[in-house]
Amino acid sequence: MAERIQVELVDDIDGSPAQHTVTFALDGVTYEIDLNERHARQLRSVFDRYIEHARQPKPEPQTGPRQQERDDRRVRQANKQLTEQIRGAAQRTREHLNKKARDEAEHAAPAEPGQPEQALFEPPSDNQAGQQESPRVPAVLLPQFSSAVD
Repeated sequence: MAERIQVELVDDIDGSPAQHTVTFALDGVTYEIDLNERHARQLRSVFDRYIEHARQPKPEPQTGPRQQERDDRRVRQANKQLTEQIRGAAQRTREHLNKKARDEAEHAAPAEPGQPEQALFEPPSDNQAGQQESPRVPAVLLPQFSSAVD
């Protein structure tokens, strides 16, 4: 069975048969309109005044694979540096809070002799060989930062 599909362009302004599909863009939005000869000329004449004074946008330069690799490397390095800064800030905050807690403990009540001093905030420890540690609830929950690429 054979099929024939026939497309008829109809002028979007007045419904008469159209001869052109005109594409134009304004404010970053692209439009298409089907127009007959007369309407296409009118549209182009309206745009002519503006086109005379306009400039064409410069195309964005194409980046090759090497440029892309360099850009990716720069992004990874920036992410790594940011992660290091965040971890450093967290460490300084932890040290500051531990010092503050020690100072408050010294002023509040003298520590009992023989009792080891316990830090308020301790850095995460690696649990080796499956040792179970009693769960502790920290007074302040510090955010955990990680980077996809370190």
